[in-house]
Amino acid sequence: MFKNDSNYLDQHFLINEDIINNFIRICNLTKDDVVVEIGPGMGTLTRLIEPKVKSLTVIEKDERLSNYLKEIPNINIIFGNVLDIEIPSCNKIITALPYSIIEPFIYKLTKTSFKEIYMIMGSTYVNNVVNNEITNLGLLTNTYFKAEKFFDIAPSCFNPEPKTLSSVIKLTKKEEFSKLDLIIKNMYELNDKKIKNALMESLINVNVLTKKESKKIISDLNINEKILDKKFSTISNEELKKFYNAIILFVKE
Repeated sequence: MFKNDSNYLDQHFLINEDIINNFIRICNLTKDDVVVEIGPGMGTLTRLIEPKVKSLTVIEKDERLSNYLKEIPNINIIFGNVLDIEIPSCNKIITALPYSIIEPFIYKLTKTSFKEIYMIMGSTYVNNVVNNEITNLGLLTNTYFKAEKFFDIAPSCFNPEPKTLSSVIKLTKKEEFSKLDLIIKNMYELNDKKIKNALMESLINVNVLTKKESKKIISDLNINEKILDKKFSTISNEELKKFYNAIILFVKE
């Protein structure tokens, strides 16, 4: 018999049937859908997804669950850490992956070929996104995706119970980007460079400026020099807010 180890793999299996059915309903599955499910566990959602879609691939890290998943017909099973493998091209992703890997996972999604993802995720992250809070992860999400929250899920709906409230969120890949989006998008893609250098490249690319013109704009933004000398990947949320507010003023001019 399978023994769950939430400390080892951060596994929390959804067990409330009403919540499961509501989640599947929200995914609006059709026979045209090519779906990837990440973290299928024992296949509770998988069994409901498979008959409704054109094709289904599941990605599971815990090979101890193979017997459960191999019982389900017409699915492709990939065992491995989703952060280390390429997610197959699809139009929908469905997941209740461990909350502890949300940041690297969202980064991975920015480079993954799909249209929509339906996630059960910690409510703090979800609320930061839908309320447009300027946090590193919230801003990253809202730069690349459109977000819609559906409902909260109590810890008692899982086994074992997580320590936090959960929420259902849908992210849709943006097809068009505002000027602000493009600048911030460039910053994330150049996040290992010093902010002043990454911002200069971003302004040149987005606004078709010369190097001299972009340097003048950065000087006029009055961003603290300590922030400009840091890498974008290392600044705090408080520093990010100051940077973001300066960029907003520039875009509105």
